Parts: sequence; structure tokens; C-alpha cells
Amino acid sequence: MFRKFVGSVFAVTAVLAVAAATAAADRPFKARLSGDAHLSPTDDPFILRNDETGQGEATHLGRFTWADVEYADFAVIPGGVAVVATFTMTAANGDLLSGEFTSVGYFVDAVTLVICGSYEFTGGTGRFADAEGSGDIEATAFLAPGLPFTGTFDGTINY
Repeated sequence: MFRKFVGSVFAVTAVLAVAAATAAADRPFKARLSGDAHLSPTDDPFILRNDETGQGEATHLGRFTWADVEYADFAVIPGGVAVVATFTMTAANGDLLSGEFTSVGYFVDAVTLVICGSYEFTGGTGRFADAEGSGDIEATAFLAPGLPFTGTFDGTINY
């Protein structure tokens, strides 16, 4: 009887260890989003604040809403812009996935800004409370009414 009990405890422990290791593994993360920029001046004439809002769809979130706060520095890169930002993706059930990114953008014509950079998840709420991960971002922004943008995330997430 004791051997069966010890064997059962060992089996349950092994299953839980495998489940914990699987839960902690990096998983692919992909997202597509679109929205609008909302620019405002700062005390520095070369830096603009950009509060973006939008929506998208992502692995592990499904449909989500997007909000970020960016600081775009037009003095660092001739003919371009350097951006630092924090963001939040809100899943339909209310869980938040938070992160930050840095990027650089270049004007390919008078109205189109192409942006490339990297992101890092910094946590969230609900199932994303301890989220980590990183990857690449790409976006295109347009100097058109509403200041629309589209973007993608491609990398990993661990939660």
C-alpha cells in the first residue's frame, strides 16, 4: 500500500512539474493592430507626445484594444524619428497585457512613416500578471486625417 502511495505521489509531482515547465515556456506571439495617433507638444520643440488608441487581434488575447503613450524625438535621427513608449493591450475579458517598446521611423514619402523596433512585455493583470516576452514591431503611420497607423508584433510571450 505504501509503495502505491509513494508511486502516486511521484506521478502527481512529475505531472505538476511538467505542467509548470510548460506554463513557463516561451510561446509564439503575433498581433496585428490599427488605430489613430493623438499628438501633443511637450516642453521640448523636437519631442512630441503621442497617445495612440486602436484595436487588433493577437495570439493569447484574441480581440483587444490598444493604448500607448509615446515620446517621438525628431532631433535624434536626421529625416526620421526615435520613439520610446509604454503600451497596454486589453483583452475582451478585461485582462491587461503591458509592455514597452523602442523604435525608429523614417519618412518614405511626404505622408508615410515606416517604423521598426522591438518590444518587451512587462506584466499585466489576470492571466498576464507575470507576462514576459519580447520581439519585433513594425508599423506604418500616415500623415492623413486622424493620423492612422497599422502595426504588427512578432515574438514570444511567457505567462
